Amino acid sequence: MILANALFLSWSQLIDVRVSDLDRRPPANVTPPPRIVLAQEAADSLEPAVVKPVQPPRVAPLGASAPTPERTAVADRLACTSVGPFQDLADAAHAQAALKTAGFESRQRLEQGELWIGYWVSVQNFESREAAEAALKSLLDSGVTDVYLMPGSEPASVLSLGVFSDYQRAQRRAEEIRVLGLEPRIDDRKRAGSVYWIDADLQEPGQAIDTSIFQTDPGKITRLELRACPAGSGNG
Repeated sequence: MILANALFLSWSQLIDVRVSDLDRRPPANVTPPPRIVLAQEAADSLEPAVVKPVQPPRVAPLGASAPTPERTAVADRLACTSVGPFQDLADAAHAQAALKTAGFESRQRLEQGELWIGYWVSVQNFESREAAEAALKSLLDSGVTDVYLMPGSEPASVLSLGVFSDYQRAQRRAEEIRVLGLEPRIDDRKRAGSVYWIDADLQEPGQAIDTSIFQTDPGKITRLELRACPAGSGNG
């Protein structure tokens, strides 16, 4: 009996223990597994997205841009060449006729400028007016008659020995004077005044004009320049 009572006491204290409702812990929340839904149900449950319009950047259309005054001036110069200067209207008219024969349309233009006269032979290295006058007398005594002392020149004392259209003739005159003990020089001689230019329209940009078409008189040397036409003078 003693053994039976001991076993009952152990069972009642350790195994058959009653817990009150206040002492019980609340059951843990268990997250249910996700429900399997159809794709259509998922799409219907989503809120519609707000789409904001996007303004594309402005891009200028391709094509020829409006011509600017600078571009127009460059185009005129590339398509037009000025020939000159000419001393008088008759020379300019002959040159324009030569251009017409060669297939160029052209226009005459009058402006103030410098006209080439020829090759000028002179002596300018005198120390004083008296030295220039003594050299003049020496040249006259040596038979050189076409020489004179220029008045009001700069530098103050200059002996002019002639203006020549041919460079070889100018060189011969310089050698003659050099033999007499002086040091001549050869310069381009120009004069200021009204001159004529001819603006010729080229058949293609950069085309060269043969200046030999203007040399109609073998005995007359015409010294001409070719330059770009002034802005706005091309094509009429």
